Amino acid sequence: MNKIGIHYGSFVSNWMDDQFPLIRKVKELGFDLLEFGSDFLLSQDDEGLLKLKTEAEVQNIDLTISLGLTPDQDIGSPIRAEREAGKSLLKQTAVAMRKAGISDVSGILYCAWNGKINSYDEKSKRWDNSIASMKEISKVFEDNGVYINVEVANRFENYLINTCDEALAYLDQVESEHVGLHLDTFHMNIEEESFVTPILKAHKRMRYFHIGENNRKMPGLGMMPWKTIFDTLKFVGYSRPISMEPFVRPGGEVGSAVSLYREMMDLSDYENDLKRSLAFVKSMLK
Repeated sequence: MNKIGIHYGSFVSNWMDDQFPLIRKVKELGFDLLEFGSDFLLSQDDEGLLKLKTEAEVQNIDLTISLGLTPDQDIGSPIRAEREAGKSLLKQTAVAMRKAGISDVSGILYCAWNGKINSYDEKSKRWDNSIASMKEISKVFEDNGVYINVEVANRFENYLINTCDEALAYLDQVESEHVGLHLDTFHMNIEEESFVTPILKAHKRMRYFHIGENNRKMPGLGMMPWKTIFDTLKFVGYSRPISMEPFVRPGGEVGSAVSLYREMMDLSDYENDLKRSLAFVKSMLK
């Protein structure tokens, strides 16, 4: 049975806005899971981590982490200090996850989110750097009994892994059962030739699945072929979390990071729009 989740960026304008109240909010909206930010997680001391864990248990909500490395934390960078900063952040995340009872972190955590390189020739060396870094990082995740998932994201948001095939090659070289795969329909819509083939290829190693429309609205408000997508997920027996990631709020750090500079939709009935989308997703899974 798939747990249905939602990304915290659907509710906040800035990455460090208080996310604790969102645990109760997503429960009230009918979701099973909240995907919240690594920066917020790492801002908590042990008491705060226990508080997060306890509130999630009280609300019967699963927690998972979203993470995007910044250019000065790029584990594929040729600059050692940047690689070390990224490795340190991810290792700290693994320990904090264990303390908070969280099993998975997913995102662009193999290079810089929204990072650029000057030429295609740089990619090979950065790939090797990222693999070496991830091998080291994965051992900390193994020791803490938690998982790190490589999100396949479009070429405009990272330079290293844009297709499912690239992600599978990356996992093959890292060689850790605690490094999984994360597909996202918004990114697949840009980079893949099919929604079906990547899911068929990835399913045994896929630990997380993002659902978002071609326009980054919530499912049901765009032109994604949802029946095909959900039928394929059911065909491969995917039973792990499915999380929607609508970005429709302009303004603040979140709006800027996802290049949202216009009014996407009327937000006056936003929570009911989320409920309707959740009902749509559940109907697709039946």
